Amino acid sequence: MTIGGRRVASTSATMAEFTAIVAGGGASGVLLATRLVRKSAHARVVIVEPRERLGRGMAYSTPHHRHLLNVPAGRMSAFAEDPEHFVRFLRERFGDRYTASSFVPRPLYGDYLEFVTQESRAFAGERLRCEQSTILAANVDAAGVRAICDDGRVLAGDVLIVATGNARPAPWFRADADIVAGDRFFDSAWDERALTCADPDEGVLLLGTGLTAVDALIGLRENGHRGVIWMVSRRGLLPHEHRLFDAPPEVNPEATSLHDLFGAVRAVASRPRAWRATLDSLRPRTNHLWQALSVSDQRRFVRHVMPYWNVHRHRMAPEVAKEIADEMSSGRLRMLAGRTGAFTQTDRGLRVPIRVRGENREVELEVGRVINCSGPAHDFRQLENPLIGNLLAQGIMQPLATGIGVDIAPSGALRDRHGVDSAAVFAIGPVRYGTLIETTAMPEIRAQAEELATLLVSRCSSTTAGTLQ
Repeated sequence: MTIGGRRVASTSATMAEFTAIVAGGGASGVLLATRLVRKSAHARVVIVEPRERLGRGMAYSTPHHRHLLNVPAGRMSAFAEDPEHFVRFLRERFGDRYTASSFVPRPLYGDYLEFVTQESRAFAGERLRCEQSTILAANVDAAGVRAICDDGRVLAGDVLIVATGNARPAPWFRADADIVAGDRFFDSAWDERALTCADPDEGVLLLGTGLTAVDALIGLRENGHRGVIWMVSRRGLLPHEHRLFDAPPEVNPEATSLHDLFGAVRAVASRPRAWRATLDSLRPRTNHLWQALSVSDQRRFVRHVMPYWNVHRHRMAPEVAKEIADEMSSGRLRMLAGRTGAFTQTDRGLRVPIRVRGENREVELEVGRVINCSGPAHDFRQLENPLIGNLLAQGIMQPLATGIGVDIAPSGALRDRHGVDSAAVFAIGPVRYGTLIETTAMPEIRAQAEELATLLVSRCSSTTAGTLQ
């Protein structure tokens, strides 16, 4: 069989049939499904996804072609063993428009993941299918898993893989129920109404200054908005620009101490020209270093260092950085570092007080709309996802002591309230955040898909009738 354009051996000769139910059809879900059906002729996969098209998820379902990948195309192949797979896909469709160094529109990457899935469906036939639905709950017993969908269907399988991707932002506690229920506050930048203004000149406040806020600004402008846009966060930090040709890494390749994670951030300040290389060289060890930290040190990192880590680690495409710089120089984008007070409604929109960081003063903004761009919530106890809530209630999924993410074994298995690895419920991608700190980018997701698919296939022997041991 072939995968990513290369011939690989099948390990399925003595395997019994087994069925994997994948909750989520974004990047994580479709890459795992692809790996499973190609590794074993006896693997059956059911992807359960509410969107009509697979491979989209939150990131790649955007309709805006000025929303770009923040990694060049040459690093975005779905297959580590075929690093030019995505570049070939682009070349076959667009000729020389894009190269391995291009920062490609995200909708095109959604097309690519859909193409990868279609190829796998053609290869696997009835062994790979998609149900347009949402899993509300799961029952797990010795016989396997039963997934209850929102349309009333019950799907039976041997394993369930939670691939629900990034969560929506946490509720903004300064916005009361009446304001949240109104038409001036949007609790996510991905709300289809959030980026379309009836009045193109109204002021807009974006709660957050990270990549989500940058996406919101670009989407607003692409939809014809002309007014002033404010961004506010506690520290007022914008993501840095992605550059392809920085100096080579200087960090010690043998460094393994847990202080490296903190030291890499300190190096940003001391080595302004080479910090990108420093962080990138640390990336293969970041998860190991993160897991070596005590709970108290992880909390300290999240509280004091994580905002700086994020803006240096998760960067803007150069074209996007230029657009943001132009917006700021024109005065149409204005930044504030501070904390918001309680929102109040006015005849023209919302009034938002902001206590400016480091200053004994308050700024009061009156804007036509407020959009929550604070990034995905990581306290799983607060998520609105019904499957996550159900797994937590059953004790199959257990929150981490840090309050960020849930406990997941290195294999990807969920750990229950007793610390026992599940034999039937696994996670992949952003759902592993908290246990891992690097788990949202393509290199990590495709590696997880390969490792988890290998594990599931190897654990299903011909003597177990498809039941995983």
